[in-house]
Amino acid sequence: MDNKKHWENIYQKKEIDGVSWYQKVPIESLQLIKKYSLSNSDKIIDIGCGKSFLADNLLELNYTNISLVDISSNALKEVKDRLQNKSLNFIETDILNFNSNDKYDIWHDRAVFHFITNLEGIKKYISLCNEYINKQGILIIGTFAEDGPLKCSGLEIKRYSVDQISDLFEKNFELVESFKMLHKTPFDTEQSFSFCVLRKFTHH
Repeated sequence: MDNKKHWENIYQKKEIDGVSWYQKVPIESLQLIKKYSLSNSDKIIDIGCGKSFLADNLLELNYTNISLVDISSNALKEVKDRLQNKSLNFIETDILNFNSNDKYDIWHDRAVFHFITNLEGIKKYISLCNEYINKQGILIIGTFAEDGPLKCSGLEIKRYSVDQISDLFEKNFELVESFKMLHKTPFDTEQSFSFCVLRKFTHH
């Protein structure tokens, strides 16, 4: 079954809070974006947004330049219908096929990167970050930690320590902040996450 079918299926069948990654208010992501953004007009991109409430919360904070990327048209449609906001930019694609004329000040990825398990895909993802994040732009990346789950939504994932994430991106990004956190799922289980904030060098 291909990736797209898998996610269309999940987003079609499950209630919004019926997935483990549900957060009514994505607190960590919001705090990091607020901390590192320089202005409300920063170009922010949310990779694998799903039906997440990140965009709702960013709009409430008067951010005006938000792009949402997901492989699932079901997920994007739900966010579109919920927010009815003309300024949002919706991009339906597998992240590894991502293509844009824009560059971004803040690239946010909570729990997409860890689904890319082969080396070729990982390299491709890193090259996308190099290409589409502005100089001194911010990469916020959250993955299952080294003691996190081995699978998610029936798919294998790759677990990362903070150091491993930092090492992967070190050629073009410096680590400015990192932490581990426990995400409480709607099913009362806990998932261990690694979060990294990396800043793109100016000299690349």
